[in-house]
Order: sequence, then C-alpha cells, then structure tokens
Amino acid sequence: MVVRGRKNRRRIDQTAVRAAAVGFAARAARFLGVLLALGALAVGAAWGTRHLRAWLFTSPTFAIEQFAFEGIEHAEEAELIRLGGIRPGDNIFEADLALAERAMAAHPWVEQATIDRVYPRKLKVQIVEHQPAALTDLGGLYYVNPSGKAFKRLVPGESADLPILRGVGREEYSAAPEDGEALFKEALDAMALYREAGLEPRAEVSEIGIDKLEGLTFFLGDDAVAVKLGQGELEKKFTRLGQLFDELSRRGARAEVIRLDNRTRPGWVAVQLAEAAQRRGQ
Repeated sequence: MVVRGRKNRRRIDQTAVRAAAVGFAARAARFLGVLLALGALAVGAAWGTRHLRAWLFTSPTFAIEQFAFEGIEHAEEAELIRLGGIRPGDNIFEADLALAERAMAAHPWVEQATIDRVYPRKLKVQIVEHQPAALTDLGGLYYVNPSGKAFKRLVPGESADLPILRGVGREEYSAAPEDGEALFKEALDAMALYREAGLEPRAEVSEIGIDKLEGLTFFLGDDAVAVKLGQGELEKKFTRLGQLFDELSRRGARAEVIRLDNRTRPGWVAVQLAEAAQRRGQ
C-alpha cells in the first residue's frame, strides 16, 4: 500500500513539470513576440522619421514666400532681406534665423532684429531701430541714440533737426567708445531732465557742450544763449533756470550767458544780459 502512494505522487509531479514547461514556453513566445513587435516599430519609426524629415526639408509646402516686417521706419525691407541671407523659396526649417538676426542688426539703423517662423511659408521679422536723439561731429555728423551710441553717419536727405553734442572728438571716441558713449548719455539725460522741467517750449536746446572738468553747457534757441550747468543737482538748477526765465520775461530782457555752475555757492545764478554784451562790443 505504501508503494502505491509513492507512484501516485510521481505521476502528479510529472504532470506539474509538463504544465510548468508549457507555461514557460508560452510566456517566452509572448515575450519574443513583444520584442519582435517593438523592433518592427523601431525600424518603422526610424524609416518614418527619415522620410518625414526629407519631406519637411524638401517639400514646396515649406518654401518661404513672405517676410512680414514690423518696426521699420528708416531701414528698407529689401536691404534687410539681402543682409539676412534668407531668400524667397528657401526652406523654412533650414533657414538659420539666429545668423539672419545678427546680419540684419549690422544695418546702421537696426538696433535689434528678431525673426520667428510662421508655418508653413512666412517669416515674421520684428525690427527695433535706433532712435536718433542728437547729432555729434566725429569727422562728419553722426546720429546718437538715447544710450549715447553714435550709430550712423548723416547723409544728404536725412534730418539734421536735432541738438548737436560737442566736446568728444573722433579720435577720442574711436579710442574709447564706451567712455564717449557715457559722456553723450550724460548730456542726453540732462536734456531729458530739461524737458521734464517744462523748459523746452520756452527755449529749445540747440547744442550741448561737454567738458569732463567743467561739466555741461546748454546753448538755447537761435541766439545760442549759453547756460553753464556744471555738474550735479540738475533738477534744482533747472528749477532756478525756469524762475530766471520768468524774471527775464517780466523785465523784457534777454540773456547772453547764464551761469548755474558756482561750486562755492550752488544756489547762485549769474546772468550776463545780451544788451551788456552788445555795449562791450561797441
């Protein structure tokens, strides 16, 4: 009876082994099937990506047809397109926008250029131009922007109706452009404060003299009235200048030279009247 029990257990063990083997084979087959499917997908994806890329970079669907410019006032679109090196018909994906932006920014009027793709066939070009705030003589008249940069030489036909900054020569500016720009910016910032004080309608600034030691001198109006500002406390000085304008107007007098640069007594104002200058000249 003991032997019969052992025979039953051996028959059960063999059945379990065969079932386990069959299960393992089935799982292995499924795993292999998944691997083959993934491999097929990878091959298909690679093939599809390669052909998709080829289509994107060669299809006429993505040939550039239009440049949409914004922000242009002085520069010309055709010249900027030429500088950018991107031509109508070029593929929109292959266009090197960063290179084109740098090239367009080399135009004398352009401070910054930004280009964006508008699919499928357009490039949007945003231009920020230099804004001329004054002129300066650097061996010829140059436009100066509010940051003090002399960015373009004046050519016939361009407006010269701007204040002129004097005191920084061509050699000095070429040797140290940053120093020259800082001096120009100081003068332009002073002119901005003059406008904020409401003085420009009464006497426009026609010229600004720049002196590293003595400071700034404004020349006002057609008579070129000299206003020696010196250095510092410009808001207070312009307040006193406005009061002086009122007094001169009340008296019907004209100034030749106005001095607001007394370092010992900063609150003092000295005025040389035009009539006195004329009498001395007789």
